[in-house]
Amino acid sequence: MARFKSFQEGSMTILNDSTDKVENGTTLTVHPAFLGAWALQYEPLGDVLHPPQWAIETSCEVIGSKSDSLALLLQSAHHDVEQPTPFSLLGHRIQTEEAVWGNTFKAIIDPSYCEGYWEWLEDILSRHEQMLKKAKIYEAIYASLFSYDRLGSVMRHFCELWSPSTNTLHTAAGEMSISLWDLRALGGLPISGLIYDEAVPHADELIGVDKDNTYYLPVNCRYLFLAYHRLLTDSKKGEVKIEAWVKFWFKGKISYSKSSRKTSRNKTQRPANVNNPSGTIGEAQVRTPKQEEVFTILGVKETQKDVTHLAAFLACWLCKFVLPVGSCELIRPGVFKVAAMMARGTRFCLAVPVLASIYKGLNDIAKSSNPGKCDAVFPVHYVYAWLGEYFSTHFSSCSQPSTQRPKMIRFGGERVAKQLDEAEALDLFRKCDDLVMDRFAQREGKSKELVDDGQLSDWEMEYFISARSGYLTLRSGSTKVIEPYSPHRFSRQFGFTQDVPGRLNVNIPICSLKNIVKHFESLVREKSQSKLRLPNRADRRAIPITKAYLKWWSYVYGDYFRSSAKHSARGKRPASPKQQVVKAKKLATAEPRTDLLTIQMNGGNHDLVKSVVPLNKTADERSSCEDRNWRHLKKKSGCGIAERVNVSFNDVDKLLEGVPSGTQPIQANQVELGLAAPSTVTAYDTGSAIEDARRAACLILDNSIKSILRKTPLEKLATLRPKLQKIYDEFTKFQVDYSPLQIEIEKHIQNVGNYISMRSGFANGVTLEVQVQRLADVDQRLTNALALDGQKMQRAQALSFELNGIGPKRAKLLKELELLDLQEDKLKKSIDEIDAERAQDQHVIANLQAERATLEAAEVIEKDDMEVANNLEQLLRSERDEIQNLAWLP
Repeated sequence: MARFKSFQEGSMTILNDSTDKVENGTTLTVHPAFLGAWALQYEPLGDVLHPPQWAIETSCEVIGSKSDSLALLLQSAHHDVEQPTPFSLLGHRIQTEEAVWGNTFKAIIDPSYCEGYWEWLEDILSRHEQMLKKAKIYEAIYASLFSYDRLGSVMRHFCELWSPSTNTLHTAAGEMSISLWDLRALGGLPISGLIYDEAVPHADELIGVDKDNTYYLPVNCRYLFLAYHRLLTDSKKGEVKIEAWVKFWFKGKISYSKSSRKTSRNKTQRPANVNNPSGTIGEAQVRTPKQEEVFTILGVKETQKDVTHLAAFLACWLCKFVLPVGSCELIRPGVFKVAAMMARGTRFCLAVPVLASIYKGLNDIAKSSNPGKCDAVFPVHYVYAWLGEYFSTHFSSCSQPSTQRPKMIRFGGERVAKQLDEAEALDLFRKCDDLVMDRFAQREGKSKELVDDGQLSDWEMEYFISARSGYLTLRSGSTKVIEPYSPHRFSRQFGFTQDVPGRLNVNIPICSLKNIVKHFESLVREKSQSKLRLPNRADRRAIPITKAYLKWWSYVYGDYFRSSAKHSARGKRPASPKQQVVKAKKLATAEPRTDLLTIQMNGGNHDLVKSVVPLNKTADERSSCEDRNWRHLKKKSGCGIAERVNVSFNDVDKLLEGVPSGTQPIQANQVELGLAAPSTVTAYDTGSAIEDARRAACLILDNSIKSILRKTPLEKLATLRPKLQKIYDEFTKFQVDYSPLQIEIEKHIQNVGNYISMRSGFANGVTLEVQVQRLADVDQRLTNALALDGQKMQRAQALSFELNGIGPKRAKLLKELELLDLQEDKLKKSIDEIDAERAQDQHVIANLQAERATLEAAEVIEKDDMEVANNLEQLLRSERDEIQNLAWLP
């Protein structure tokens, strides 16, 4: 009889028999639970991230409209006003050779072929259709019946354009991203449901019962752990591979074989033979004696066979297809709890942890200096399906998915990714031809408002959750992930008008278990009473964006697509792989790149000049960058958004016009980034000459500031304020408002200071907040120490020595405390048993007392009857004597 026992705190040991030794068992690490009787205790966030209205209608300038019009904008709960700061992408670092791909692209690990998996999957779908539909995972499981192909050139450019700071894809048409609703529509992953609780349970949770004598966890969960123990015992590497797990549980016929790698990729049409299952699910077959062997080996009861077999497959499916963590080839025992509950029809939210894993994996690649070798593992097949849906990167099948089949299967099969070279792959994101962002948007014939009052249907509630901002969370054993989710940055995918997005107003929360639970429940919370108005069909435009967004996006991506196109047109990367590696090593020790946004503005009607000056470039490069006019740059590169709405470059220039005459100077927090129109003066006069001289003098002063900032080390920038003030004073002599320039420089100095503090903090392995708190603690301790006299200081030192000496004692006491805890547990169990026996004895005593009372009452009655009988007997005697006396009478 198998035994599950916690011999040590924080672990669970599996034994084949109660007589087995501990060292012969399998010991697993136990993590805190999110669900059940042992669930983590925390305080919920409440309504902090749930505004009353998630979509508001406001008056603004919309592309295609000559005047202000009403636009429906999606809101965010954790963003504030955007600052004019360009994004840092992997593509930028590739161009500057700060990062290199290398000769191969091994960054992403795809799920490999596993013998017997597809056959086992077909058997599961035929046997357990109703239970899988009850758990809302039938479509998601059906999606794993196929393989999904990728093309390296497309994924390289996709990763180069992925922004880790926003979790969005940057294209010439604006920001896009993979949403929760995309995963629901493409892969059938449920959005609402219980939190995904991947952790090995405590032994008492696995075998214990509640007050109603019901097991805390389904019984089939124990058989999964027992099977894992048997396979781990037979394994030579101390791990259980998915292939071994499939062979142990599935004993049916193998119909599908591994395909040959010699198959060439078709460039013009979908391959005729994709070496995948047909997708047809037949009727369930009676299990053969060979298939029954696994139940006999594990001692599975007859009533538990079906749910145990289903739970075993779900554990494999979670590790292989849904959430590969660390490796796509190993079984993780932490999934057994979720798999056992799913096999009973329990519904779990899978879209949230899957999207958190995707964001985390893409961010790891985008941040890496050698992205081609980044060991990122995440469910990348959902990314392939997303690219196939939005950018037509794959040949799609002719058959349309039904209500039970997810949309992503149209892109399933080997070698179905289209053959694209580097230039063609980049054009997908640079030209955005035939891109329809709102293909999954839910629109109504008339205006409709969703109210989160508990009355919404399943799809309405899941769509509502998908459009709300929040944080995505994932816990898989010791792996913890929290990623921001900002659908308002790609609101066109939900059918809303796109406006300038905000920036995160708080840092990403610390990845603690309590934060993971709190932010998950906040994201998927129901009955929040908030509202979401859906756009109707009449509001649909080709690209619904505001003019402010057009100006902002034209600024933030700069000339990236133009310079990228040059590299692609030449058909080669900027340097050879070996040269890239050498240059990357040299740049690794260089100071970090710092971009300074400088704003020069004169009083009156003259031009507003803006430029981004990279401080680590050479003198010639800086000169060309400083002299570059952003107005002309946009004419050369063009704006992808403008091209999409058929706006000419002259119209774009008009949209990017600067401040008109007589207006106030632009403030630093404004997003009005356009340039002023050139002067209309046609005749020479002294006023113009004076103004030109002032402008030239201001340019010289501006260059002086740049030179000072370039030559000064980052650590000493704060000491430049007196010198810079002298230069500012010179601006006043030319009647120039230097406040925007001063504000930007001050912001730059503050950012550098924050960067130095953060760099120092990260170097020490702690955050800036922790360092500040530690410094405050140290200051307080020093203050207290200085207040003490010599005698108290000596006493403190003596106490310190004593404390240092009690280390072994403390360790011994801790061990004794652990033993006492174990004894306490045993005593508690003994007390519980005694209480149970006592309760039973009390019940017996109560019965005895009731019987005694009955007997006593009977005795009283009997006594009364005896008295009556005695009286009667005496009466009879007296009557008999009287009769006898009468008999003697004559």
